[in-house]
Amino acid sequence: MRIILIAIATLWGVAAVVAFAFTREKTLDAKLTAGYFIGWPALLVLVYLNEPLPLWISVPVMFGFIPWFLSGPHLWWILQDPSRSRRGEVVGIPIGYWKWGSIAAVLLGLLFDALVRP
Repeated sequence: MRIILIAIATLWGVAAVVAFAFTREKTLDAKLTAGYFIGWPALLVLVYLNEPLPLWISVPVMFGFIPWFLSGPHLWWILQDPSRSRRGEVVGIPIGYWKWGSIAAVLLGLLFDALVRP
């Protein structure tokens, strides 16, 4: 199962590198979105290969799937129409959600780390 998950993440990584190549002449939002599209699968593979990790590290990485899943359509839209990029958003998600979501994911990981002992 581990090999299958790594293969899936690798294929997405290859697709992300191709998407990143298309953003060379595009806006900063397109470049950040493509970078996230590349970086998250690589980070996920690193976390998965280095198990066991503390939950305060792995929970935020796993929650990173939600914006990563949305980054593909967002990248497609801003490559088609650059005017869809908005200030104060990263990967099509407002920066406030990134801040509070990151804090909540780390706190949830700390809570799980304290309550769920192996």
